Amino acid sequence: MTNMNKRKFERDPDDRIIAGVCGGLARYFGVSSKIVRILFLIPFIPSFLFPPSAWISSGSAILTYILFWVIGSMRRSTIENLSRDMRKKARSLDKLVRDTCARVNIPGLSARLKNVHEMIETLLPELESKSLSKEPELRPVYDAALVHLPELLENFLRLPSNYAQGQPISGVKTAQDHLSDELQKLERTLVNVTKGRYGQKFARSVDALDSISSRYEDDPTAPYRLKLESLQSKMASRLDPEATAKLENIKNSLIAALGRLMQTVDESDANLYNVKQIALEYLPNTVDKYLALPQGLADNEPLSQGKTAQAAFHEQLNVLDGALNRMVTSLYQEDAQGLFVHGHFLRDKFLDGQLEWMGNDKA
Repeated sequence: MTNMNKRKFERDPDDRIIAGVCGGLARYFGVSSKIVRILFLIPFIPSFLFPPSAWISSGSAILTYILFWVIGSMRRSTIENLSRDMRKKARSLDKLVRDTCARVNIPGLSARLKNVHEMIETLLPELESKSLSKEPELRPVYDAALVHLPELLENFLRLPSNYAQGQPISGVKTAQDHLSDELQKLERTLVNVTKGRYGQKFARSVDALDSISSRYEDDPTAPYRLKLESLQSKMASRLDPEATAKLENIKNSLIAALGRLMQTVDESDANLYNVKQIALEYLPNTVDKYLALPQGLADNEPLSQGKTAQAAFHEQLNVLDGALNRMVTSLYQEDAQGLFVHGHFLRDKFLDGQLEWMGNDKA
């Protein structure tokens, strides 16, 4: 696939006056955005000299601009989150790079310059003044990318085109040859810096994912723990300290019961199924139902049993906490009869009759 086929028109957020259309077209065709803007303004000249007959040409220019505005998506900005000073430097470098690419004629030099520019754009957040004060070792990279390279490109662009391309300035090397050599050195430096910084971050991310993966493999209760911790976060603003502590106890009891049952019984065990259902369905459904009520209504409006939703919810937490505590005790004491009784109580009270406490009919 050729480079032409890979091109895609996108509006440019970093080179825009209105919507980035001219900047996007300039980037697409590899020309200065000033040229594109001038081309868009030319149709307006007759409108001032020979109105109103020439308004058709200016109207066509406006419609063309709107068309590109509609069909072109906005390219992701690489500099919008940078400081004002860094954005200014980035835009200046971008212009120098585009002007230089339009000037050079050595095969591969334009591609190398663009590659260097892309790596610099990647590193820009790392080269902000705050980062430099914390990591002074980045100062040489800042100087090379944002001081010496712009100076090199500016001096190259000041040379007459034929002199820069064909006239040796030292030995047999032209200005273009020297530019290519300097870019090659800078490219190697930036590759090493980019690999060093982002390679380490990537490795840390991989280690973190491996850690999470091993946590799931080593702890089969981890998915249930995450589910219950999420419930705690959802309820944090609606619970008083007593209910918050009760919910924490319920979470710990559920995790303890699941951990013990997963070690000692088959996956088809009724008690294991019931505890899983309480962790994954009953408790989340109960919390969602309670949170769906406006706080004033939940706190003050009696339900069909004469209790407020808040009082009924607290009562359910108390009953569930006690039942789970007794089940965990039976599990660790290997009390089969107690486990049978408490398991049936959990099923009958919290699964078969779930949400009846809120005055709903059982489905």
